[in-house]
Formats: sequence, C-alpha cells, structure tokens
Amino acid sequence: MTKSSKLLLGVLSFLPFIMVCIIIAMVFNLFPQIVEWSNDEPDPHTVFSTFGPIFFTGLVTALISLGLLVIFIIHLVNNQKLETGERLVWILIFLFVGMIGYPLYWYLRVWNEDLKL
Repeated sequence: MTKSSKLLLGVLSFLPFIMVCIIIAMVFNLFPQIVEWSNDEPDPHTVFSTFGPIFFTGLVTALISLGLLVIFIIHLVNNQKLETGERLVWILIFLFVGMIGYPLYWYLRVWNEDLKL
C-alpha cells in the first residue's frame, strides 16, 4: 500500500468522528427553532427542511462507516502478519465499537504496518 493511499485511508478513518461532531452541532443549533415551534405547530415542509440536512449528514456518515468496515475487514483478512486470534479481536472491535476501532486499526496496522505488538 502506498503512503498516499495510507494517508487517504487515515483521513477517511477519522472522518466519521468529524461528521458526528457536525451532526451534534446541527442538533444544538436547532434548539432555538424547536422552542419557537412550541408556540405554534410548523407545517411539514418546514420540519423536513429543518431536519433534512441532519438526516443527510447521518446517512453519509453511516455510508462512510460501512465502507470503512468493509475496507478494514478486507485488509484484516489479507494481512498475513496477524494471528487468527488478533484478527477475531479486531473484527469484534470493528463490529461493537465501530468508529473508535477504525483510527486505531489504521494507526497500528496500516500506517505502522511493521510495528510488532
């Protein structure tokens, strides 16, 4: 794997964290709008146009996370330097912790692939 592809994969592995922070900021920015809605009920178009960007950002985040899961599992299976037990542990980390496991695996097993743990 070339250094530029490792860097691209590293940026992508941190991208879900950034996207989740953006989603949290978008939700907090909605609080004044929701307080305003408590006085009178908004029409459906207003509600969908307000929550639409949050749902779209969440969908993009989910697709990036799913893509990273596939890429890292393929890399994990093809990595002959890892023992079977460690592969199983990494797969469980990916499945249960998701976004936290991607940057860890990228740093330990892609960026520093010669590192012996």
